[in-house]
Amino acid sequence: MTAGYSSQVPYDWKTRSRYLDLPFPQTEYDSRLRKVRKAMDEKGVGALLIFGDAGDPGDILYLTNFLPFGRAAVLVPLQEAPQIITDAVLHGEPINSYAWMTWVQEFTAVHHSAEEFAEAISRSILKLGARKVGLVGRDKLPMSIWEALAPRVKAMCVDFWFEYTSVKSIRSPREVALLRDVGKITAHAMQAAVEAISAGKTESEIAAIANYTIASEGGHGGGFPTIVNSGPKSGLKHSYPTKRKIRRGEMVYLDMGAVKFGYQSDMSRTVVLGGANTEQRQVLDVIETAFDTLTGMMKPGVRTSSLVMRAEELADGSGLKEKYRGRIYLGLMVHHAIATSFFEIPSLGLPDTRLMKNMSFAFEPMAHILDFGTAVIEDCLLITADGVESLTPYAKVHW
Repeated sequence: MTAGYSSQVPYDWKTRSRYLDLPFPQTEYDSRLRKVRKAMDEKGVGALLIFGDAGDPGDILYLTNFLPFGRAAVLVPLQEAPQIITDAVLHGEPINSYAWMTWVQEFTAVHHSAEEFAEAISRSILKLGARKVGLVGRDKLPMSIWEALAPRVKAMCVDFWFEYTSVKSIRSPREVALLRDVGKITAHAMQAAVEAISAGKTESEIAAIANYTIASEGGHGGGFPTIVNSGPKSGLKHSYPTKRKIRRGEMVYLDMGAVKFGYQSDMSRTVVLGGANTEQRQVLDVIETAFDTLTGMMKPGVRTSSLVMRAEELADGSGLKEKYRGRIYLGLMVHHAIATSFFEIPSLGLPDTRLMKNMSFAFEPMAHILDFGTAVIEDCLLITADGVESLTPYAKVHW
């Protein structure tokens, strides 16, 4: 407990530990900490500073099971116990601000002040005497905090995102089990939504069915707002559900994902109510072929560059870019990581990622065409010993 931060309800470790509800045994977090510290030691990093916030808490959650309401930092020394520092305190009460969720005993609460937040971080770093500090999530820091922090930290600061993410992107068996659970909930929500689509039903009614299924099956909510998008606007892909009534012959785009203990899922399908016409089928079949072809290539050791090359060949051979020039986005190798963060490995942001066993990611070959619709198949995938496993198993074709 931070001396100087007064609260009406205590938030010391003895009080907090009574309510602790971790999704994994403590040994899981101990193992993660050992792997991160091994990477720190190899790079000569004496302390690691991880930033996050409510919008992107995954890097913090991974080590601590803490979900901040706002800004937070985790300080990981090479030897001593880790520490959480946060100014995201609701009602002036840390215990009511998710402090009870974390196994980290050293929990430092500060007021919502850039100066105070930076001072608490720098004081802890100076106390450690680390000469090199690794940084993860610096891009999540407001300029006001960084400007207050940088002059105070006398150690050399180095970016540690790649090293940290390389550890984090290989899922443990317990993480895989949780991802299967979240994926199953998501697949059931998708199935319920698809089966509820009928002429005259509104987008909002279909979204409500998906959201109800996620909650009733134990999901803690959606990782993002559920999308049900139909008619002319469905070519925009990302939208919010409205009271628009779905009509026969329309392409309906659905995108949803449950979240549980901070672990997320993501899944999309395209439905054509009453069956696809010739033009719709041509576009949709390109997506199905790409999904099957590219997932058939995925296994440990495969480089994303080879997948991108094959995806470009499929896109060029489809003729869709020419037919819908100026109206189409065609991406047959679109993917993003899936677990506690979207920005992990594999990533198209890294030029040539090698797939490894127990990486997980959402794979979503897509074509969204203005005034036509969105064609997509998206599943969460797990790289296995010899291929891929769908973590969101449900029929791909609904046209």
